[in-house]
Amino acid sequence: MIEGFKPLRAQAALVTGAIVVWMALMPPARAAAQPGADRVEAPSGAAPDSLPAGGPAPTGAAPAGPQARAGERWSLARVVAAALEGNVDARAAHARTVQARGSALRAWSGILPSVTGQLIYNHIVPDKQSSLTVVYTPTDTLSGLTKREQLQTAEAGVRSNLFSVPAWSEKRRQSLLRRGAEESEAEARNGVVYAVKQQYFALVKAERLAEVARESERLARDEESRAEALFEVGTVARGDVLKARARRATTQLDRIRADNQIEIQRSKLKQIMGVKPGAALEIDPTLGEGVALPDSGESVRTALSSRPELSRASAVERAARSGLFGARSERLPKVVGDLAVDRSKITDRVSVSGFGDLDFDRYATEWQGTVRLTLPFFDGFALEGGMKSAKGTLLEAEAQRRQREVDVAVEVQQAWLSMREAVQRIDVAKEGLASAEEDYSFSKGRYELGAGTFLDLLNAQVNLAQAKQSYVEALADAHVAEAALEQAVGSRRY
Repeated sequence: MIEGFKPLRAQAALVTGAIVVWMALMPPARAAAQPGADRVEAPSGAAPDSLPAGGPAPTGAAPAGPQARAGERWSLARVVAAALEGNVDARAAHARTVQARGSALRAWSGILPSVTGQLIYNHIVPDKQSSLTVVYTPTDTLSGLTKREQLQTAEAGVRSNLFSVPAWSEKRRQSLLRRGAEESEAEARNGVVYAVKQQYFALVKAERLAEVARESERLARDEESRAEALFEVGTVARGDVLKARARRATTQLDRIRADNQIEIQRSKLKQIMGVKPGAALEIDPTLGEGVALPDSGESVRTALSSRPELSRASAVERAARSGLFGARSERLPKVVGDLAVDRSKITDRVSVSGFGDLDFDRYATEWQGTVRLTLPFFDGFALEGGMKSAKGTLLEAEAQRRQREVDVAVEVQQAWLSMREAVQRIDVAKEGLASAEEDYSFSKGRYELGAGTFLDLLNAQVNLAQAKQSYVEALADAHVAEAALEQAVGSRRY
C-alpha cells in the first residue's frame, strides 16, 4: 500500500517544481525594484527619445530674471533669454558698447560750435590817490572821491572750428569704433547663446542618460531576482546568480554616477545663466531628431557676409584708415572763429562835498569777434610720429581682418563637418538600438527556454544599454553641433 503511493508523490513533486519554475520566470513585483522605480516606464522596444526625463520637481527659489512656478520646466528659449540678461560676458560687452557710443558723441565737440555764458560781479574799493572822480551834470561839473565801484557783467560767447579736417576725421573714426563695439557685442551675445545651448543639451543628455541608467538597473534587478529564484529550485548554477549580482551592482554604480552628473551639469548651466547656485532649474528634456544639415558652401558665404566678428574687424580697419587720414591732415591749416558779447552795468558811489554820497549808473555793451588761422611748421616730430603710429595701427587692423576671414571660413567648415557627423550618427544609433532591443528579446527568450546561457543574456543587456546611450548622445551632440554652426555663421543675432 505504501509503495503504491510513490507514483502519486512523484507526480505531486513534479507539479510543485513546475509551479516554482513558472513563478521564477514571472517578472517580480515593481515594488521590489530600486528607489525611483515608481517612474513611468517606456514600453518594451520604445526608443530613448520617448523616455520621460528624470529628476525631482523644483522646490527652491527661481533664478534671477523670469520667475518659475513650482513644477514648471524651462524651455531653451527661456534659458537663453535669462542668460542674455544675467550673463557677465553679455553685460560687459554692452558696457563697452555704451562707452564707445559716448566717445562717438563726444567727438562732435570738434565740429559743432561751443556756446558758453558767464555772469561776473566785481566790487572795487579804490585808494584815496586814485579815487578822484569828476562828474559832469547838465548844469554843473562836480568833483568827488569814489568810495566804491560795482561791476556786473553778463557774457556770452561762441567758438567753432571753421575749418578742421582732423576734427571730421576723428568724428568718423569714433563712429566706426562705435560700430565695431556694437558688432563685438553681437558676437559676444552669440557666444553666450552658444555656450547656453551647449550646456543646456549637456544637461538634457545627462538627464536622458540617467533615465537609461535607471532602466538598466531595473532590468538588472529583475534578472537578479529571477536568477535567485531559479537557483533555489536548482534550475541554474550559482555562477549565474553571482553574474546577475555583479551586473546589478555595476548598473547601480552607473545610475549613481548618472544622477550626480545631472547636478554637475545643472550647476554649470546656472553659472552661465548668472543665477544663484541654490536656485531651482528644471529644463524641458525634449530631444527631437529634426536637425537639418544646410549647404556647406552657402554657410561659408553667409558667414563671410554677416558674421559680427568680421563686421567688427572691418569697422576697426576703416577706423584705423580714418585715423591715418586724420594724422596726415594735421599738417593742414586750421581756422577757428570766436564771437563774444558783453553787457555790463557799472555803479559808482562818489562822495561829493555838499551833496554827500551819490550813486551813478552807466551801461556798456561790447561785441568782439576773432578769426584765427593756425598752420603748423615744426612741432618736434609729433606729426611724423603720429602718422607712423597710425600707419602701424592700420597695417595691424588689415592683417587681423584678413586672418579673421580665414579663421571664420575654417570655423564654419569644421562646424559643418561636425554637424554632418552628428546627423549621420543619429541614423546609425537608431538602427543599432533597434537591433539591440531585438537581440535582448531573443536572448531573454532563449534563456527562459533553457537554450541560452545567462552570459548571453547579460551581454544583450549591456549592448542594449550602450545602444540607448549612443542614441541619446547622438541626439544631444547633433543639437550642440547645430548650435555651433549657427554661432560660426553668425547670421542670427540675439
